[in-house]
Amino acid sequence: MIDLRTLLVLLAVADLILAAALWIAASRLLKDGLSHWAASLVVRALAFGFFAWSAEHHGGALAVAAALLALSITLQAAAIVAFTRRALPAWVHTAVIAGVAVPMQLLSQEGAATAILFGGVVFGTLLGITAIVAYQVRAPQGSRARGILIASFGVAAGAFLLRGIDATLVADPLRGFEEPAGFAASTLLAAFAAAIASTFAFLLLHKDRAESEAARLATMDPLTGAYNRRTFHEIAERELSRARRAGQPLSIVMLDIDHFRAVNEQHGHRVGDVLLQVFADTVRTALRQEDLLVRFGGEEFLVMLPDVAGPGAVIVAGRIRRAVANEPLRVGSLSLPLTVSLGVAARLDEGPESIDQLLGRADAALALAKQRGRDRVVALSLGRSIAA
Repeated sequence: MIDLRTLLVLLAVADLILAAALWIAASRLLKDGLSHWAASLVVRALAFGFFAWSAEHHGGALAVAAALLALSITLQAAAIVAFTRRALPAWVHTAVIAGVAVPMQLLSQEGAATAILFGGVVFGTLLGITAIVAYQVRAPQGSRARGILIASFGVAAGAFLLRGIDATLVADPLRGFEEPAGFAASTLLAAFAAAIASTFAFLLLHKDRAESEAARLATMDPLTGAYNRRTFHEIAERELSRARRAGQPLSIVMLDIDHFRAVNEQHGHRVGDVLLQVFADTVRTALRQEDLLVRFGGEEFLVMLPDVAGPGAVIVAGRIRRAVANEPLRVGSLSLPLTVSLGVAARLDEGPESIDQLLGRADAALALAKQRGRDRVVALSLGRSIAA
C-alpha cells in the first residue's frame, strides 16, 4: 500500500526542483517550449499539492486539483508544439480547464467512482492527444528522445484510463484512491514515473537538436546553406579516392558571380547577402541530389560532380550559366541582371592526382573565363581549353 499524500508531496517537490533547475540553467534560453514546460512543472506541483489536500478536504479542492493537472498537460502539449516553432492557441488551455473543473466538481458530489472514472478518461485522453502531438515532432537523426517522449505520454495515458476503469470495479473506490494498493498502486506509480520520464525526454530532445544544429553549422555556410570549404575538402578527398579505386570520373566546376562587388557597393551588403542566397538556390535547380554545392569564399562557389566526366560537367556548367543569365534575380522589389563565369576541370585518368591539382585546373579555367569577357564556361583538361 502507498501513502498517497506523502507520494504526492514528494512528486510536487521533485517538479518544483526540476522547474527551478530549468529556469536557473537556461534563464535566457527558455525558448522552443522550455518556458511552457517549466510552467507546466510548477502547475503540476500545485495540482499534486491540491490532490494531497483533497484527500482530507474534498469539496472544491479536488476540482481545482483536476483543473491544474489538466492545465499542466496542455502546457506540455504547447511546449511540444513550440519545439516545432509553432504555437498552440491559448483558448485550448481555458477550454480544458473549464471542461475538467466544472464536471469534476459536480461528479465529486455524486460519488467517488464516477469522479475517478471521469478523471481517468479525461486525463488519459489528454495524455493520449499529447502523445500524438509528440509523434508529429521531427527529431534529429539518431535521436531516441522523441520515442521516449511518446512512450512516456502513452504509458501515462494508459495508466490513467486503467485507473479510472478500475475505480468502477471495486467496492470502495475512494479508499482505493486514497490508499492505493496492488493494481491501483501499480498504475499510479507508472503514471508518475512516466511524468518524470517525459521531462527528461523533452530536455534530451532539445539537447539532441542543439547538437545536430551545431554539427550542421560546422559543415554548412549559414547564409546560403551550401557546404563550407573545410567540409568540401573532407568530402572531396573521400570522393577522389573512391573515383580512383572504381575508375570513375569526377568533375569540379568553379563559379564566380560577375561584378558582385559593384552590386554590394550600389545596393548594400544586405541586398548582396540575399542575392547570394537566391543565386545558391538557382544553382541547386541545375544539380542532382548527389552533387555538392560549396561556398568557396565570398561570391565564389564550387560544384563537385561525382561520376560525371568533363563533357558532362561542361553541360551542367552551361545549364547553370543560362539559368542565371536568362532571368534577373529578384531581391524584394529589385530585379538585378546577373551573370556568372565558370571553370570546369575533370579527374585525369593517368597518374595520381590530388584534389588541390584538380582545384588548380578549375581555378585556371575560371580565370580564363573572366579574361575572355565573363558570362561563359571554360574547361581545362589534358592541356586543352574548351570554351562554351
